[in-house]
Amino acid sequence: MKTPHILLLLLVLCQTVTAQTGWSQIRNGQPWYDTQGNVVQAHGGNFLIEDGTVYMVGEDRTHSWYPDVNLYHSRDMQVWEYDGKIIQNGVTTPELGTTRMIERPKLMHCPKTGRYVIWCHYEASDYSASEVAVFSSASVTGPYRLEWSGRPLGIKSRDCNVFVDDDGTAYFISTIQENQHLGLFRLSDDYLRPLECTVLMRGLRREAPAIVRVDSLYYMLSSACTGWDPNQCMLSVSRSLTQGWSPLTPVGDRIAYDTQASGILTLRRGKRTLHLYVGDRWKDPDLPQSKIIITPITLRDGRCHFPYMKTYRLNLRKALVKP
Repeated sequence: MKTPHILLLLLVLCQTVTAQTGWSQIRNGQPWYDTQGNVVQAHGGNFLIEDGTVYMVGEDRTHSWYPDVNLYHSRDMQVWEYDGKIIQNGVTTPELGTTRMIERPKLMHCPKTGRYVIWCHYEASDYSASEVAVFSSASVTGPYRLEWSGRPLGIKSRDCNVFVDDDGTAYFISTIQENQHLGLFRLSDDYLRPLECTVLMRGLRREAPAIVRVDSLYYMLSSACTGWDPNQCMLSVSRSLTQGWSPLTPVGDRIAYDTQASGILTLRRGKRTLHLYVGDRWKDPDLPQSKIIITPITLRDGRCHFPYMKTYRLNLRKALVKP
């Protein structure tokens, strides 16, 4: 799907204005377009920031099922350039697009090896596989190779995310054992293998987990398992990743503003820290046209203030937002 030439001109003008002022305009609830005029396809993914460049990885749902994995980059989170399909059906590995599909690709950079690592849900069309896959590359733009796939530590795993703690330790977190619990998998120093699993939220049937650390507290947002339909986003807080998580409390409105969490993006500039909730507005109106929603949230004293801003201005250089 391509935009008219006038929209491409507007994208160039926006890029020029942002470069001069540092402020970009974020508009939620409408499609994003890249600099080639195509609709941005990066669902269920996450962001990685390096040297002022924001990389966005996510599912290409152009054909709804069996998505490829796309990569984009931006200097302002408003104008996005397409880097290509970094994981592709039938190309990266032969079972992709036939017996396996990817959901929720999550990108990390491993400081020990210097490699870029993607963990994802690796599933059969009837969701019977309950596996993960791990890919890595020497460059953020690829090519990525499959390191391994299967059930981590032999445990059924589905909806997922990643978290890197302040000390560089990486974790993979997913729904486990038929979506009954959340499994927190501590990863090896190269981010490629699970070493141990701690069961969280036992019996609560949570998915779309997103963890962020603020000072000495860990905050986790998650949703209930209701398929593609949105539900109430809930918060749990703990001083330890592996124990002591507080009872679930609701944040936002009753359907998380028609979204499901994909991650929490943290921007740090000097003493200032800004947190952005990243979610998918699934099936709006269908999977290929699902919307990416990014809105500022406040995490303080064990609480989460989660409003919805349809439009706002964002300054990446200063980690600031304005209405």
